[in-house]
Amino acid sequence: MARKRISQQPRQTVLLVTATEAEALYFSQMRKDCRYSNMTVVWERDYKDLEHLILLTSRLRTSGGYNSAWVVFGLSDVQATVQQVKALQVYAEQKKVKLAWNNPSLPLWYLLHLQAPKGFVGDQSMIEAALAKQFPSFSSAASYLLGEGSYLHLRLYSAKSKAAVNAASYSSLVTPKLGLAPTNMVAMLNDITEICGLADLTHNQKQLGLSRKNG
Repeated sequence: MARKRISQQPRQTVLLVTATEAEALYFSQMRKDCRYSNMTVVWERDYKDLEHLILLTSRLRTSGGYNSAWVVFGLSDVQATVQQVKALQVYAEQKKVKLAWNNPSLPLWYLLHLQAPKGFVGDQSMIEAALAKQFPSFSSAASYLLGEGSYLHLRLYSAKSKAAVNAASYSSLVTPKLGLAPTNMVAMLNDITEICGLADLTHNQKQLGLSRKNG
C-alpha cells in the first residue's frame, strides 16, 4: 500500500537588504538570537543611491524567490532627504520591495528601546551620547557589533514592546513637522514575526540573563 503523502505549504521567506554593515550585523544578531532560519540578511555594498538599492533588492527578491523583501537604511547613510524617500515609496512598491528606515540612522531604533525623544533628533552624535549612558562602550561603527556589542540585540530584546510604543509616540510628535515618520522599523518587525513566527531564545537564556544583569 502506497504511503499517504503529507501536504505542506512551502515555508515563506523574508529578505533584508541593508545599506550599512552595522545594520547587517545587528539583524544577523536577530536572525541568530530568534532562530529565524527563513530570514536572510544581505549587506549591499555596491549601491549608488537609494533608488539603486531598491532596484538591487528587487533583483535579489526575484532571483531568491523571497516572499517579502525589505530595504533597511538610515536617511543619513544613503544621503536621502525626506522628500526623496517619500517619492521612492511608489517606485519601491512597483518593484515589490518595502522600505524600513531610520532618520537619521539605526542607532535611533536602539534609543527607542530606552526612551522616546521629546523632539526630532537629527544629530546622530546626540543619539550616540544618550546610548553611551546605558552602554558605556557604545559606538555606531560596525566594529562595536563585532566586539562589545555582539549581544546588543539580546540586551534590547526584552524592551521591544517599549520600542514600538516609543516609536509610535515619537512619530506622532515629529511626523507632522518632517512629513515622514522618523522610523518604519515596527512595520518590518511585524512582517518578520508574521513570516518567521515568534522568537525562540531558549538557546540564549544564559546570555540573555547576563545581558539583563549587565544592561
